[in-house]
Amino acid sequence: MYLPFEVWSHVFCQLPNNSQTQLMRVCQFWRDIAKATPQLWTHLHIGHIHQFDDPTGLRQWLEKSGECPLDVVLKIPLGVTDLRPTLVLLHSQVRRFRILNIAVPTPDIVDTILSSIALSEGKCNGNTAPLLEELCITIDEMSNRRADEDQDYFEHAFYPSPRLRRLTISPLRMPPPSSKLLSTVSAFMIVSGPDDQYSGYHSFSFQTSHSLDYPRVEVLPHLDEVDVTVPGCGLDILQCLEAPTLRSVRLDGSREDGHAEDWDDEGVTNVSASLKRLPQRAPRIQRLDLHRIEELQADTCEWLFSQTDFAHLEELRIEGSTMTDEAFTQSTSLGPCLHRLELIDCEDITGNALIAYIEARQPSGHAGDFQLLVSGCPGVEDKHLAELSRFVTVERLMISA
Repeated sequence: MYLPFEVWSHVFCQLPNNSQTQLMRVCQFWRDIAKATPQLWTHLHIGHIHQFDDPTGLRQWLEKSGECPLDVVLKIPLGVTDLRPTLVLLHSQVRRFRILNIAVPTPDIVDTILSSIALSEGKCNGNTAPLLEELCITIDEMSNRRADEDQDYFEHAFYPSPRLRRLTISPLRMPPPSSKLLSTVSAFMIVSGPDDQYSGYHSFSFQTSHSLDYPRVEVLPHLDEVDVTVPGCGLDILQCLEAPTLRSVRLDGSREDGHAEDWDDEGVTNVSASLKRLPQRAPRIQRLDLHRIEELQADTCEWLFSQTDFAHLEELRIEGSTMTDEAFTQSTSLGPCLHRLELIDCEDITGNALIAYIEARQPSGHAGDFQLLVSGCPGVEDKHLAELSRFVTVERLMISA
């Protein structure tokens, strides 16, 4: 049965991104179709040493992709001696980048890459990236450079990039406040590398200042969500965000085994202070996710549930905290916007406190549409959930072993 070229081309485009080589080997007909279908060649993964030693294959791949937008993964392996030929090729294609994911073993390589592909040839202006929507830069190994050191390469990197919405970055490569990258970003992720726990970046504050006098403010006028997975210096960065449209915040304070000593009094104080600074610079937060922020101060828990500052908070998720019943019993007010509460692995919370909290919402009519999810909280028993279900929608998350 004869199928027109367009049909074969469409079928090929439905295959996994790594199918191109196999298609080229089947027969001359398939090879001709694959070579003439630029959409097949829009996902580019550069991560093997031979690709850097001889960029001929990379050049051919780029030629086959025509003028289609590109999704590029650039992963620099250990042992690469010369990045220049590869970076020269990529520099000429930045105008087509839709997604750029850079993964490097050490921070200095980030500077090499950005100076080579993110700036114009004169290094004074950005290399235009009109299609760029997502930029991700991760670093495996940290150094002693602090998160508040401005990076000149970010000043004009990839500018203009009017479609950039998602920025994922290491805390050691934060763009300076004047960076034009930040002007369009709506999703901001601050991620940790695998060695962060052992490089001095697990301490909770570089500033060790409860007054929160961070040396600069990062203005992100269109920011909608932020995810801070760096358990130390990311907290400092979180408190310096000026984000009037921010709606969703996730703070991950996970620690590797053996780092429990980092939860000292100063660290706990800084966590609480940073959380209380959030609504001052981001007044419209609707969802707050606190993951493994173990030692929250009692007054901070009470403040969260009272919603005196998070006036628009609708969803609150707390996992792995040592918060106690006082968070509920001492709440001074009941925020009318809060309609979903998730408590996971909070071992010191009891069902009686939850019942009292929900009953307190009843007179004001705030409990009817309330949703409660409970998992790994031994103090909340089935009888408590049965009682709670009279007033609110109750979910019990079952986690498989």
